[in-house]
Amino acid sequence: MKAKYLCAVLSLLLCILAVATGCQQASPPALEEVYDAAVDLIERSYAVNDILFGYGLPVWKQGSSYAEVMSIYMGQIQYETTTPYSIPSTADRIRTMLSSVYSSSYVESLTATLFDGYAYEEGAMAAQLKEDSKGLHQYKHYTPLVTWQRIYDYSTMRVVGGDERTAILEIDSHLENEQTVLTVELVLVLEDDGWRLDTPTY
Repeated sequence: MKAKYLCAVLSLLLCILAVATGCQQASPPALEEVYDAAVDLIERSYAVNDILFGYGLPVWKQGSSYAEVMSIYMGQIQYETTTPYSIPSTADRIRTMLSSVYSSSYVESLTATLFDGYAYEEGAMAAQLKEDSKGLHQYKHYTPLVTWQRIYDYSTMRVVGGDERTAILEIDSHLENEQTVLTVELVLVLEDDGWRLDTPTY
């Protein structure tokens, strides 16, 4: 009887231990495991941010001599045609560019805003970009949200949390036009083909 009781107690303890072990969160990656990827992603995010939040793509301005001579615009327009110097020059190339830097879930929200627009309490925001048979076009009244890049001091990068597929980083930074240091938190997520940023870098 005692042996059966002891076995039952041991079995219960083993179950509790297994559950407790299973509930423990995996440790985040070490800094050296994500450092190079983080630096590369941040550096490449600048070009993406210029399109998403900065000055956008170069366009033929309505009323410009080229637009008039080539009769690009007829009547009242809401979108201006991007120039051949736009890199990337198509919606698909922009999506590929975004996906190489940001996580799939974040890209989904970015492309919805970029190509579909969005509604909010005071009204609606038109899509920044649209594409048709004549090419890629940018909203005429688009206003940049970010005009200065954020510069990161990579020597201060540290991992402050996460798990085996997530790294929460803290990095000291400042805007190009000022010296005030701001510690920024960035999140990296590990996807099938490598690390991606899950937060903006502006």
